[in-house]
Amino acid sequence: MDLIKPRPFETTDRAHADIFNEVIERLNENDEQIAKRADEAEQNAQTYLDKHAGNKNNPHGVTKDQIGLDNVDNIKQAAKTEFDSHVQDVIRHITDIERNKWNGAQLFKITSDSGIHKINLTSGSFFSALKDVGTVTFYGTNAVEDTPTNGSLRGMQLVGQKGIGMGYAVDTLGNAWWFYYNTVHTAINWFPIESKSSSQTKADTALSDAKKYTDNLKADLTKTTWLYPVLQNDWVNYTDANKVRYMKDTTGTVFVEGAIAKGKVGFEIPAFELPVGYRPSRSFQFVGVASQIGMSGAPQHHRLLVDINGRVIIENCSNTVNPNEFISLGFSFKAG
Repeated sequence: MDLIKPRPFETTDRAHADIFNEVIERLNENDEQIAKRADEAEQNAQTYLDKHAGNKNNPHGVTKDQIGLDNVDNIKQAAKTEFDSHVQDVIRHITDIERNKWNGAQLFKITSDSGIHKINLTSGSFFSALKDVGTVTFYGTNAVEDTPTNGSLRGMQLVGQKGIGMGYAVDTLGNAWWFYYNTVHTAINWFPIESKSSSQTKADTALSDAKKYTDNLKADLTKTTWLYPVLQNDWVNYTDANKVRYMKDTTGTVFVEGAIAKGKVGFEIPAFELPVGYRPSRSFQFVGVASQIGMSGAPQHHRLLVDINGRVIIENCSNTVNPNEFISLGFSFKAG
């Protein structure tokens, strides 16, 4: 903008109005030019500012670090429809029912995070490790003090109340056990669980042993060794074919048989004595056949006593004429 300078006054000028008016007009023209140029400058500045403001290409080269965005990723903002879709996504967001279910779920783990046993023992005792920990899975090597096996053991404990536990375990050899302990116990009680094969093996063994026992018993029962007592108080064998004899079988049963005569009948008068091992645990009496000679052919009997000292005593005979003519023996008892 070119400003018009007013003419300076000369010493020859006279103070006329036309000269002053000319100066005023030029000043006014300058003011109008200044105002016009100011409007143009303001308009140009606004245009430049608007253009600058619309430039999104970072004309000043401002970095993220300068404005504190160095840790922020430059990711496109999602549209509102995408936000609404995300809010309504029930797969990514849980419901109140699911939240309450999870909050109310059991917090105690019975396995490790990987799903294997929770308790891993290579020493110590199962009892110390399992008591008071609740329902849990466990593993122990054969170095554990109270293990029931020579192999490693895996199992699970079930607990109904504090201090009382029970469970089961299987070892690497294929054997199985169940166990329990109570509040008064100081150790675990292990009990083997029979498998089909082990039960059959035991049954076969028991049957075999029973057959052997029966066969041996049968052989022993048929094997007899008769012994002959020394007769006392004038008693003699009735005949050599009917000598008094005794024996004991494998069941511990003592057999006495034969016939005697001529001796003394009465209390505390033994006909003979049985040795130790062939005596009863309690005294008993026996009634046998006696001679009927002198009694008009009527059958007669006698009563004898066998006491715990092995004494065989003919206490009484119904044949009052010939009481010691013939006394038949044939009784048995369990040795005491």
